[in-house]
Amino acid sequence: MAPCNRSKAESKKGKTKRQRPKTMAELADKHQLYQQAVQHPRKEVRNLDSIYRKLSSRYLDHSIGGSSPKSKKGQVAPEDSSENASGKSEDDTDYGYVGRRQAQSLREDFCGTAVLCAEWVNSASSANRYAYGVDIDPEVIEYAKKHTVEQQDSLDSAVDDRITLVCADVLDVHGDDNRAQEDSEHAGERIVPRVDIIASFNYAMCYFHKRCDLVRYMRHSLGNLNDFGLLFCDLFGGHEAVRSGVTRVRNVGSFKYHFRQNGYDLMRGTIRFSLSFRMQDGSMLKDCFTYDFRVYSLCELREAMLEAGFDDVCVWISTKNNLDSSDDSEKETESSCSESEDGRRGSADFGEFEELVSPAEMPESFNAYVIGVKLPANETD
Repeated sequence: MAPCNRSKAESKKGKTKRQRPKTMAELADKHQLYQQAVQHPRKEVRNLDSIYRKLSSRYLDHSIGGSSPKSKKGQVAPEDSSENASGKSEDDTDYGYVGRRQAQSLREDFCGTAVLCAEWVNSASSANRYAYGVDIDPEVIEYAKKHTVEQQDSLDSAVDDRITLVCADVLDVHGDDNRAQEDSEHAGERIVPRVDIIASFNYAMCYFHKRCDLVRYMRHSLGNLNDFGLLFCDLFGGHEAVRSGVTRVRNVGSFKYHFRQNGYDLMRGTIRFSLSFRMQDGSMLKDCFTYDFRVYSLCELREAMLEAGFDDVCVWISTKNNLDSSDDSEKETESSCSESEDGRRGSADFGEFEELVSPAEMPESFNAYVIGVKLPANETD
């Protein structure tokens, strides 16, 4: 009997098509890459703690046998100016403050993957801390629940009860201790308790291209803080902030982080950033994150906070250490990174945060905390 020969078409159909192996870039988690390259939540929480303790002792009446060191509205009180945000200050020893407070509650606006919330409740400062994360992107909120909250919950079963994530516009989330969140959702409004600290990091204020929107957010934040509360906003600046063609590369270990700054618009006062990641096999996530930021000055943010109703505004600043002005901004520069370095704008050469208490010249580049201070009613009389 003659063998039965299959047709060529049938023979090809039966073969399994060989697939190209995926590149490291295709397999990578872009949020994990961003966290490793850009975010330093442990350092941020240390700074929040240190500055909150310092300002609570400054503005509240805590000194033995003395009056409150509270300054006039819009002015920075001069005492204790030697402390920086790392907490290295002699006033932590025996200066006589008997009521030094510690922040217990945090709200992270524009929270993304909520790593700051997770670090906040896991910090050694207190076992009773709780945090709220707010972001308008449902995809990133789901990611945060799965990869940030659940991961922390596997290490500490109590963490899940102390982190609440809310998917909403930050302007639709209101602070009210007397209304339960689940009973108050109407017309898109969400309710969470008021907090000690609101942190709007990763240059979130630069999303507001119009000043009226910026002031509106700050006024909204004022109402979401406890009687004594702080609004922390980070900001970038310096001569380099308006320079087009700045490209920097950092070796983060398993990949390289590429930062590019371009397209400064003189009329709109905006600039574009893009973040890319090159993997060890040469594959790349190009322009993985892009931003169109308004370039605000420290003075503009300070004035907006005062206009919104904050009682005072303080500034902590971290300047770039390598101030070699001869560097060609078009040239790609490369550096390495460690946890202690602040590399949000593509460089790992920033120093510790220190309070800005006197006039200063514009540095080549800086990161800063602009902090709105809300005082209890009896402290503002």
